Amino acid sequence: MKRSTRQLQTAERLAGLRLRLTALLLALNILGLAGMGAVALVVDERQRAEAVTADLHRTASTAVALLYYDSGALLLDKLYDNAVAQGSTAVYVYEANRTDVSLVFAHPARLAVIPPPTLLGPARTVHAAGGEVSEAVRDERHEIVHLLAVPFRHADTGVIAGTVVAVADPGPGEAAHRRLAVALIVGGTAFTAMTCLGGYLLARRGTQPIADALTQQERFVADAAHELRTPLTVIRAVSEGALADPKAQPDALRRVIKATDRLTDAVAALLTRARLVAGLRHLERQRFRLDQLAEEVLTETVQHPHTATSHTEPTVTLGDPTLVRIALRNLIHNAVQHGRDADAPAAITLTVAPGLVVVRDDGPGPAPGLPADGERFRPGSPTGTGLGLAIARWVADLHGGTLRLSPAEGGGTEATLTLPPDPR
Repeated sequence: MKRSTRQLQTAERLAGLRLRLTALLLALNILGLAGMGAVALVVDERQRAEAVTADLHRTASTAVALLYYDSGALLLDKLYDNAVAQGSTAVYVYEANRTDVSLVFAHPARLAVIPPPTLLGPARTVHAAGGEVSEAVRDERHEIVHLLAVPFRHADTGVIAGTVVAVADPGPGEAAHRRLAVALIVGGTAFTAMTCLGGYLLARRGTQPIADALTQQERFVADAAHELRTPLTVIRAVSEGALADPKAQPDALRRVIKATDRLTDAVAALLTRARLVAGLRHLERQRFRLDQLAEEVLTETVQHPHTATSHTEPTVTLGDPTLVRIALRNLIHNAVQHGRDADAPAAITLTVAPGLVVVRDDGPGPAPGLPADGERFRPGSPTGTGLGLAIARWVADLHGGTLRLSPAEGGGTEATLTLPPDPR
């Protein structure tokens, strides 16, 4: 329960970290998209205004060029036949008389009705002062339209004879502007959602090594506490008993030494495991004779009254002989300690073939609940540390091999370690 609680806390911390990273990426993405969207809308607005102004000048200039006099009378026939003058931009022509200007031509296009005073004011101003007048005015629907008033002159006298007023409807441009805004919002939202999802997945992938490291650290601390607690408890209990009964001190010392040996084995196994997981111990690959190494470890590990039998073939392997030695020693030591009845000596059989090492005992078989691949620290008996098989499996994984525990035919346990053979 405590381990599950610790793992849950680790998962919650990492989930919070992923969410914070995703939120940061989301905020930066929203700010960036909002800034770019605002710039795009401002640029589009300016370009639209410039396009309207250019269209007004083009239409007004064309209309002025089409006006002409004949026998002192202003003729407008060319305006009716010209595509520009009859296009989407409205054209109004005001001719000057003795006291004012009067409307002599009107092409309202499809614009809403514009109040006469709205057009008459700019026409009078241009006739009186010359130059151009550009304004934004409202039609009868109170919608904004843009107009440009320019003068035209009498061909004979050169004096200002009237005013041409061109009026443009900004509606189509505004509709396109709104479509652009909607497209930016929809596209930005979709892009933000995809970025958010991608950011979360990247954050999850990026924090996975941290999660693995935290999990390994918590497992190491928990397993170290579990494996060290029993021998320390034995040492304390035996020492207290020896203090209370001096006659029992010799036996107590022997028990303390035995518990200390177990404690030393546990510390060494934990240290090896920690170095392997942390990557502090790297593979130093070299070619070596696996059969000779296994025979040497078997001779060192199996002592009287236990017996050992070996069946080996000349086998060359590419790997780290130091780590392979640790794995073999753990497998053979595990067989000696747990592959026998309580007081009977162990009988170990070692088989070495290309890419394969099998350690067999004649004991009661694999402990109930012991994983077939040696995963995690689950001791095979109450007297073991439970770390040897896990370390052997890690060594196999580092070499691209496997470790498999299975019941042996006729009784006992077979530990099969596979290692890639030398490719030569």
